[in-house]
Amino acid sequence: MTPLLRAFRTEFRRIWSDPGAASTMVLAVLIYAVFYPQPYLNEAVRRVPVIVVDQDKSTASRELIRRVDATDGAAVAASATDMQAARDAFFARKVSAIVVVPVDFERDLMAGRQSPIAAYGDGGYFLVYRQVMGAIGAAVRSIGAEIATKRLVAAGADPISARALADPMPATLIPLFNPQGGYASYVVPAAFVLIMQQTLLMGIGILGTATRKPSEGGESNGIASLFGKVLAYVSLYGVWFFLYVVIMPYWYHLPRLGSVADLVLLGVPFLLATSFLGLTLANLLRSRESVILLLVVLGLPLFFLSGISWPYESQPGNVRLVSQFIPSTSAMRGLVRIGQMGASLADVRQEWIALWALTGLYGTTALIGQWRRKSAVKF
Repeated sequence: MTPLLRAFRTEFRRIWSDPGAASTMVLAVLIYAVFYPQPYLNEAVRRVPVIVVDQDKSTASRELIRRVDATDGAAVAASATDMQAARDAFFARKVSAIVVVPVDFERDLMAGRQSPIAAYGDGGYFLVYRQVMGAIGAAVRSIGAEIATKRLVAAGADPISARALADPMPATLIPLFNPQGGYASYVVPAAFVLIMQQTLLMGIGILGTATRKPSEGGESNGIASLFGKVLAYVSLYGVWFFLYVVIMPYWYHLPRLGSVADLVLLGVPFLLATSFLGLTLANLLRSRESVILLLVVLGLPLFFLSGISWPYESQPGNVRLVSQFIPSTSAMRGLVRIGQMGASLADVRQEWIALWALTGLYGTTALIGQWRRKSAVKF
């Protein structure tokens, strides 16, 4: 058996025989695949409960309430006779917003005067606040445009012209690449890439800082040993890559437009660069605890540096430079553009080249680190 295949077989056995490595590189990956997307599966906030204080009790006020309830963003859950009762329901968390229709609402509308309504929402929960306020605003604007149209028609305007004057620039919003406008389609595919990177780095660090058993043999030829280990990691995580990038988006009904071949071609240098980086860290760190502590602490900063939650364009130049040395940064941008936006490999060639450059860089550092480690042991 060649030294490369011997090193591959030995390392693959170590992954499964080491409880720490197996729980990180196998069990944790499967648990994350099942449980991480669960909080986001509803995609968007819908039917936020609202309480209404109708002080006018007119036909127009009832129509407004009906239109608020008909929106996707809000649902009229209760009505109150006064503001104090509505406040009590709000602070008891029975509702998330209050709509107050003032006295003489209909009369002011018929007289051509402004008739403002009041809407109160929980600004501490921005997603709920934005959704419910948008729904109330849409209901108010639809009634306002309808009243303006009727008034123009009554003044002798043509109905079609009246509608155009009342709403001169109607907008049709089409959310590209995220048709549901939800959070899962935005964050889950990118988070999956970071999960693969962190579990792979942690598993390699656990294996690299562990003491070998005599039955596992010593180190073979440096290059063969290094590439045999990497082959074992890439073989295992190639399965997880296909699960996370191809199967899970279908399972969770997330957009997936790109070619599987292009995803794989970008995934190969990502897994290689991450594997070599893990071996480099394993040569630098002394214990399993230090590996776990470092990678757990860096998890959230690495997600910010990827440009998903902190836009890449708004990052300072030195921060962007640092982020280029992290495989997940280029992998997230490239895989999301291919998988969710239908880009080709040519469209993400900058990320593809960056990942191959990191493969070369960390491959060199891993080989140097392994050579120095062997020299220290012999000495």
